[in-house]
Amino acid sequence: MGPLSYEFETADRTRTLWDPALKVGKLYVSLARGAGELLELPTGLTPNERGGADVDISTFQAFTQGLYDTCCATRNVLMHDLLRGLLLASIVMLEKGGGTIVRKPDREAGLLDDRDAYVRRMWVED
Repeated sequence: MGPLSYEFETADRTRTLWDPALKVGKLYVSLARGAGELLELPTGLTPNERGGADVDISTFQAFTQGLYDTCCATRNVLMHDLLRGLLLASIVMLEKGGGTIVRKPDREAGLLDDRDAYVRRMWVED
């Protein structure tokens, strides 16, 4: 039997950022890859030999900031909604890895209202 989860770890493998079910992890990577191509930003996610992904935090931080800036700048409700779940999951992983984004609260319009719920759902024991 193959792996049951898709573990996201820091590139130096000192911290697990998220350990979702295999299909959830693969979907996240696919969505991130697509968004990265659209925004012309590398994701910082590198598949590893264990069936998960290593996350280069500095590159991933720039990617997550790009997602956030795009969500805050768009007036297109569908674009906003399509990117929102990816963004929230990315912010939780980024913060777990010690990174952060520069926020523009006056432009968020409730964008991060569900952040705490994502933190609880994505919780990984250190």
